[in-house]
Amino acid sequence: MNLKMQEAVLHLNKYDSSSKSAQDAQKLLNALKDTYDVVGFQFRHYKGGLYKVIGEAIHTETEEKLVIYEDHDGVFWARPKEMFFGKVIIDGKEIKRFTKID
Repeated sequence: MNLKMQEAVLHLNKYDSSSKSAQDAQKLLNALKDTYDVVGFQFRHYKGGLYKVIGEAIHTETEEKLVIYEDHDGVFWARPKEMFFGKVIIDGKEIKRFTKID
């Protein structure tokens, strides 16, 4: 978890966890956590391209979560979170759309 996420959790822990707003905030943090755990990491697209995850955004109209990532030319891209972390079928085999490079 990055520093900003840790700060948000510490701030949230100051409030009564039984309140509706605290529960909603905790749900949001949990939903964002998996993306923020990979911010700054490189991913290889199944077609071969390399990308760095920048963060996550929320679509203003649909509130859909989007992963923001950058290609080697400095172009930013956005893809629905479920699609980014999802799988594709290639030659009858299910594989990850993006694979994290360690």
